[in-house]
Amino acid sequence: MAKNEKTLVLLDAHAIIHRAYHALPDFLSSKGEPTGALYGLSNMLMKIIADLKPDYIVACYDLPGKTFRHEAYDGYKAKRAKTEDALVAQLERSREVFKAFDIPIAGSATRALA
Repeated sequence: MAKNEKTLVLLDAHAIIHRAYHALPDFLSSKGEPTGALYGLSNMLMKIIADLKPDYIVACYDLPGKTFRHEAYDGYKAKRAKTEDALVAQLERSREVFKAFDIPIAGSATRALA
């Protein structure tokens, strides 16, 4: 890469957290709160930062409401099961992880799970 080129990493926050949630055990905090996906998120962030050494990194969340997919197909997400409460809780708390890593967040939704 040329000396003046910069590296930008855009993180699909929902995808990373969802993947970690289903890949890792159901870890719990001392208060009984689910933390497995947050642990996985933290590990993935450390690896991305160490391997890619990005100049810029941003966490991107899905926004609430309908998207072009809903307009293109009326049945989009029609048969999708309700999101598990443990995953919802970790999606909401994931913003704290990004803040701890000093990673800015794009998108304002915390419950874009419908």
